[in-house]
Amino acid sequence: MRLQFLRCREAWLTGILEDLDQRNAYEYLKGMINCHRMHLFDVVNQYRAIFADDTSGSEESNDGGLLFSWAMHQITSHLKTLKFMLPKITEGGSLSNILDLCMYCAMGLNYVGLDFRGLLPPLFEEAVLNLFSKNVSAAVENFQLVLDSHRWVPLPAVGFPASNIGEENRDDVTPPSYLMEHPPLAVFVNGVSAAMNELRPCAPLSLKFVLAQELIKGLQAVSDYLLRYNATRMLRENESGLFLSLCRAFTEVAYAHCATSFGRCYPGGAALIMDAKSMYEGIGRMLTTSSSREPPKPANNLDGHSVAENGGLPAAENGVNQDADQTGSANSDQNKHKTPPLQSDSKQGDP
Repeated sequence: MRLQFLRCREAWLTGILEDLDQRNAYEYLKGMINCHRMHLFDVVNQYRAIFADDTSGSEESNDGGLLFSWAMHQITSHLKTLKFMLPKITEGGSLSNILDLCMYCAMGLNYVGLDFRGLLPPLFEEAVLNLFSKNVSAAVENFQLVLDSHRWVPLPAVGFPASNIGEENRDDVTPPSYLMEHPPLAVFVNGVSAAMNELRPCAPLSLKFVLAQELIKGLQAVSDYLLRYNATRMLRENESGLFLSLCRAFTEVAYAHCATSFGRCYPGGAALIMDAKSMYEGIGRMLTTSSSREPPKPANNLDGHSVAENGGLPAAENGVNQDADQTGSANSDQNKHKTPPLQSDSKQGDP
């Protein structure tokens, strides 16, 4: 009778779970957790009430541990489903909600000896790590795609009124508007910001150093791709200047922003990212070498004897021979009595 009772209850629970839509991982897990929270508690209490034996104080001595084995089977199945379905959730807020539901369910089952809260952290840590790594990798891939198709033309400077700065929330890490002048960097920073936004609702403290390494790995991938791009692409002088400006913005602006964003998720996290700045030595050497190769700017000739850029002085300007200015000093007396064009209106009546 005991075994038959538990088999019937298991078939009933299985039917409830089969009615849930598995195509939506978030909704399926919500339904499964609520089902186990409500019904496992009831099944255990019903079993104890129906098959209670007042002559013995030990439950296991009566059923041979049957109820315990059945309950452990249900909890194990619950955890396996979590492990399988959690990687399918692509939003940090949804992961946080599922974690809250699981903790509430385990706390309720604690009254019948089925508290499994200690088994949840590894499952959610793995899900958070996979989600963050996937988002950072997507940011790097999008950066590479945009950089490969980018046209090196100067873009207008973008800025916002200074009055808006004081109105922003201090907890809000807004990417610098300067990055909009470099679309590949803007795409990468947006991707990193999206990864941080998904991390903040569910950021396990135990993953602080692991996630920092994932972000550093993504930044390193961008740095390596910039060096590879510089080595394999032939850019004109003006294009090379824009590319070097992008590299400088990456090391000086985008890097600091990514570190600050990570610090919003983990106290002291920004320092972990900043300590890895030495990995950008390749870009630093490239920028230093390019700066040293730039030709010196020609000094302005204040004596008025400079030669035109595209050849010598023209023979005449506006129909006047330039040599006449040097040899025709006698004609200067005749030019003195002539009226300048801006003053001719006052002497139209003179002969």
